[in-house]
Amino acid sequence: MSNGGVRLSVDLSSSAVAATADRHGVRVPILIDGRLVMPPGVAVSADGQLYIGLDPTAARALPPDHQFVTNPALILGPQPPTTDAAQPVDPAGLLAAMLRHVALHATHQAGGPVTALTVTIPANWGPRRRGQLTTAVTHTGLPSPALVTAPAALAAHARMLGLTFPTGSCLLTCQTNPSPAVLTVIQATTDGYRELATRQIDGRYDLDHLVVRHVIHTATGDDDPLRTTIDQPGNIPPDGLDALLESVRTARHLLTTQERAPILLPEPRQPAVITRDDVTTAAQPLLAGISDSVDALLDAADVDRQHLHGVVLRHPNDIPGLAQHLAAATGTTPVLTDHPHGLADGALTLTSTPQPGATAASTQLPRVRLRVSDLTGALVIGACSLALLLQAILTADITTIYLDVIGVRTSLPQLGTAGALAMITAYAVAHLAPTT
Repeated sequence: MSNGGVRLSVDLSSSAVAATADRHGVRVPILIDGRLVMPPGVAVSADGQLYIGLDPTAARALPPDHQFVTNPALILGPQPPTTDAAQPVDPAGLLAAMLRHVALHATHQAGGPVTALTVTIPANWGPRRRGQLTTAVTHTGLPSPALVTAPAALAAHARMLGLTFPTGSCLLTCQTNPSPAVLTVIQATTDGYRELATRQIDGRYDLDHLVVRHVIHTATGDDDPLRTTIDQPGNIPPDGLDALLESVRTARHLLTTQERAPILLPEPRQPAVITRDDVTTAAQPLLAGISDSVDALLDAADVDRQHLHGVVLRHPNDIPGLAQHLAAATGTTPVLTDHPHGLADGALTLTSTPQPGATAASTQLPRVRLRVSDLTGALVIGACSLALLLQAILTADITTIYLDVIGVRTSLPQLGTAGALAMITAYAVAHLAPTT
């Protein structure tokens, strides 16, 4: 990295974009539009104007002619989907605009241009989506990115938290954000981490869908057509229940700080109220598959439980009881982390190549031959100090009775000046001595 440059790390593997900058070894979490994390939604107006950092709730207020993409990174692939509008969505272009927006904030807050870029990506991204991301970064004018998978970044973050695991040992990581939860077994190598196997936690629905089903079954009657709709085979939510699913997500977020949260049901039904116990109850079908998912993952990675040196769980509060079920399935108590910039920090650590600084013990000082002129200044100051000292002694007023000296009066300013000059002389000699 050039002097004054900034190393920027951006996490694109989570449900919200987080960025961390490093300048001269100082880590700075980047505030994007005043927020620690930014929603990845991007809206496109009819005339091509971009609105970056929107969540689905804010997107409902957009005019009908605006296209909204929940997360451009998630629709990278062979055939990007289109909206109802006439123009197709360009996910790589939207992703480039998002990265340019984040880099602009990083440049202002870190006080320097971005000279190195690290991007955290989902574990299942292959050459196609990695290439599309690299192309998008090229369009922004930013440096070519170093790509780090989310499990490797999480493992590096766990090491920063104090978890130690030697080279060759295995680690199980679990990420609940974004949904569905993903389990990964990685192995520590000399130059980073190697992914052995990745698997989603088995379950027909994720937790948000399960909470929707729980709320509808507890808040509506047996003859409510809404209950009949969600009980039909197929994935939920069906048409018309997207708003309900978003209301569940909002309620779960509120339950992290309060005991009860409302959920708006489709009209004409009254709003329902849920508690943390309701979420725990709804999560039981998902938790029931933890043990089988772990067994299948370990078989795919060709490792046994005794090979696991640790378990790391990110966002443990997203699924109540998940930490306990992971501990029972693996025999290891998970390390819990909920830091919003954890993956960005971990990825930045993996791509950093700090050079060890020189110390006094390891630095070889130059050997030179001192000349008389090099010592002239120190000798002159030393001579002045000696002269003042002798003058103070020779001009002293000595009082005696018979042959006994009973008092001496001399100039204290002369003695003080002589002492100060002596200290300066000693400092100059000590400064020159190591190079001799």
